[in-house]
Amino acid sequence: MAIFPKKSTIKKADTPELAIEVLHSLYQAIVLIGPDDKVINVFAHSEAVFEQSRESMIGLDIDNLRGIGYAVKDLVQRSRRDFSPLNSYDVSCLPPIGDIELVDLHAHPFGEGEDILLTVQPRRISAFLEKRNEMEAAARSVSGLASMLAHEIKNPLSGIRGAAQLMGRAIDDKHARLTELICKEVDRIKALVDELETFTNPTEKLHESVNIHEVLDHVLNVAVAGFGAQASFMPRFDPSLPGVYGHYDRLIQVFLNLIKNAIEASGPGAQITVTTAYRHGIWLRGAQGRKRRLPIEVTVRDNGPGIPEHLKGHLFDPFVSGKDGGTGLGLALVARFVSEMGGTVVCDNHPQGGAVFKVQLALYEDFKHEQ
Repeated sequence: MAIFPKKSTIKKADTPELAIEVLHSLYQAIVLIGPDDKVINVFAHSEAVFEQSRESMIGLDIDNLRGIGYAVKDLVQRSRRDFSPLNSYDVSCLPPIGDIELVDLHAHPFGEGEDILLTVQPRRISAFLEKRNEMEAAARSVSGLASMLAHEIKNPLSGIRGAAQLMGRAIDDKHARLTELICKEVDRIKALVDELETFTNPTEKLHESVNIHEVLDHVLNVAVAGFGAQASFMPRFDPSLPGVYGHYDRLIQVFLNLIKNAIEASGPGAQITVTTAYRHGIWLRGAQGRKRRLPIEVTVRDNGPGIPEHLKGHLFDPFVSGKDGGTGLGLALVARFVSEMGGTVVCDNHPQGGAVFKVQLALYEDFKHEQ
């Protein structure tokens, strides 16, 4: 644990060139705030993080700092009053700053006066993007392992489908839909297994418009009929959402994994809230430098104990699992599938309890115009 001195050892008059060089070398946004709570200097990646020029930020009242002004003033004033460093984690940017929705704030007295050095560290989405290539490579290795097991899966699938068809002939119409659901799921799993056997870049399969609510309705029907029979589901859908860019079966796989994980994490009495919404201001810069908006948001929230701190940054890594006996493969493939569809997936603990997974997806119309 770092121990901070009661008085800062950094003075403005002490080797200013070295101090400025150090501040500019840091990865975060660094803002120096004067006694009047106005910005007197900016360093490091401040212009990139805030998407503003240095000139436009100097002289700005901290109340007007883009996205975080509402949260900064109290932190800065308490740090100045107590002459002590203070931190505030996972602060929401209102509105988001580009693709940054959450930041960590660190306020530290600077020099012997009443200046405060404010550090702004982007969180979650930016952290996910930094690890994106590593996650895709790891997920590919997982898929290689899955392809070795594919032929072991096909035989029992055929038996399950045959049994379901026989059952469908012997039961009434009321229950026949359950056997139809079994057959449909078996066919979908078989298609996934076939793809894993010859795992190639499936980009050409993703060029289609998908109604996200058709996906979620199917996923919830599967959950209610099987692993989520004892759970309570609270869908909160915006029916006006346009089609997303993606692949129907892979989106089903994504949300089946997320909902199944949520139920297992919550245990008995699981309450799962699935929300869809249109969000402005969420953008992603792709590998070719082109910015693309990700306005369609799907969140899956549970009422479990939340994500342990030591797993927060690693849940999408292969072979990392918070469940006893878990393989850690499901969320790695979720990350890959969402990434291939041009979107992002992030997770965090909800302020009111439980974990929340957020998937941001692109509009099909935006991709269609690029074809």
